[in-house]
Amino acid sequence: MPPAPRKRGNGPLIALLVGGGLVVVLIVAVVAVVLVSSGGKTPEEKLRAAADGLSADAAVGLEGDFGGGANSVRGELSITKGGRAYGAVTWNNSEVTVLATDGMLFAKAGAAFWKQQISGSETPYYLEDGEQWGRLNPDEIDLKFKEELSPAALAAKLDAAAGGTVDPVETSWKGTKALKVSTFSSTLYISDSDDPELLHYEATTPRVALDVNTKSSSQSATVVSNMRTSMGELKDSFNASARPTIAEWKKGNCQDDSGCTVQAQIRPPYGVGTPVSVEIQFSLTAKSLTGKSLGKCSTTITIKTESPVWASCRVKSSAWTSWAEKTGGTFYKHADYKVIGATASEVQAMQSGLDSE
Repeated sequence: MPPAPRKRGNGPLIALLVGGGLVVVLIVAVVAVVLVSSGGKTPEEKLRAAADGLSADAAVGLEGDFGGGANSVRGELSITKGGRAYGAVTWNNSEVTVLATDGMLFAKAGAAFWKQQISGSETPYYLEDGEQWGRLNPDEIDLKFKEELSPAALAAKLDAAAGGTVDPVETSWKGTKALKVSTFSSTLYISDSDDPELLHYEATTPRVALDVNTKSSSQSATVVSNMRTSMGELKDSFNASARPTIAEWKKGNCQDDSGCTVQAQIRPPYGVGTPVSVEIQFSLTAKSLTGKSLGKCSTTITIKTESPVWASCRVKSSAWTSWAEKTGGTFYKHADYKVIGATASEVQAMQSGLDSE
C-alpha cells in the first residue's frame, strides 16, 4: 500500500503569518522607538526652549508685586526689550500709571498720591485736582528693569536654571500643567509642554512675584506707541524729588506802591543733574510769614552748573498797592518751586530711543 501523500497543511501559511507577525512586531517596535526619541523634551530642553522664545519677544507683560521696600507696588507693567516699563499699578493704595525709561522714573497720579511724595507741609502751588505726571527718584521702585525684568533678562534666568543641578518639580500654575524650578535667588514656573513658556517668576533680590504674559508683535507695538504718547506729556511734568533752595535774597526794589521786584539767587536741587529748569513762584505777605497776601509772580530759570542763578519777577497787585499806600511796613518774601520733570531735549531723546524697540 503506497504511503499516504503528505498532507498539505497550513504550515507555510502559519509560517508566513508568523513571519508577518514578526514583521509587524518589528514595525511596531521601530515606530515605538521613533515616538520615544522625538516625542518629548527633557526639563533642561524645555527651559532652554522657553528662554529662546522669550528672548525673541519685543515686550513682555508682568503682573503681580513689584518690589518689597518702603512702597507697595502691584499691577501690570509691560517691559520692552530695551528695559522700558509702562503700565497701571496700585502704589500705596493710589492708582498710578508708571513710566520708567532711560534711567528715569515717572508717574501719573492724583493729588493725594503727590501730597505723600512731595516734601513739605503745604500743598505745592502747581498741584492740580486731576492726574499729573511727575518725576520720582528711580529708587522709589527698587528695580533695574532692563537688567532684571526685560525679556532678555528673564530668558537668561531660564538658561541659568537649565544649567543648574536642582531637579524640576511637576506641578501646575493657575490650571496649567507646569514645571517648577528653584534656584538660589529665584523660582520659575514654565508650562510642561513641548512648546513651553515662562508662566511665573519670583525672586528674593529684588523681591518680586510676577505672572508672565507674552506679548504679540502688535501688542508690543501698542505698548511702544502708548509710551511715546505719554513721553510727549512729560513736558508739563514736575520733579517731585527735587527742591531748590535760596542762596541769597536781594534787598530793595520795593519802595513804591506800584509794585515790588523780587529777586533771589537759586541753588540747584541736590542730586539733580544740570541743566535743570525751575519755575519759581515768589509771593509777599504783610507783617508776618503767615500774614495777608500782597501778591505773587512767577518766572522760570535754567541752571546749567552747580552755581546759584539769579531769578526775579515783579509783584504788581491791588493788594500791594492798597497796603503800600495805607500802612506799608514790614513784609516777608516767599519762594515756591516747580522743578520741571523733563526738558524738551530729554523728551525728544526719550522718544527717539523708542525707535530701537
